[in-house]
Amino acid sequence: MSKKIEKKKTDEEILFPDVKVGKYIIKPWSFGILFDISDMLEGILDKLDEKSIKIEEIFSPEGFISYTNLLRLFTIASKDVLSIIGITLDVDEEELKELDMTTGIKIATIIYKQNADMFSKNFMTPPTKGEGK
Repeated sequence: MSKKIEKKKTDEEILFPDVKVGKYIIKPWSFGILFDISDMLEGILDKLDEKSIKIEEIFSPEGFISYTNLLRLFTIASKDVLSIIGITLDVDEEELKELDMTTGIKIATIIYKQNADMFSKNFMTPPTKGEGK
């Protein structure tokens, strides 16, 4: 009789599990990746501002982004979006350009969903008593 030992998952692993799409494993951003992509995120926000588009018009409060809005974001800030996807997957941008559209959009959507929850739940609400000490 062999007992299967189950590894207890961390809260982060439960809330933000890795997702596999084709050969790619998509993981939520680490704290360090935020520093790597901060200029690109700022570039995307600046480009949206230039077009007088509010971020709330692209992303719904429920964390949903339509394919139309995702494509709109791609056309406005394609280089920054591609760079963020490349850094997130640790993949060369040229390889990403070879993906079929369905796979590319699926990967982009998963990256958004994995990380948008973190921002909206953790940074948009005030800290609870005792948090951050």
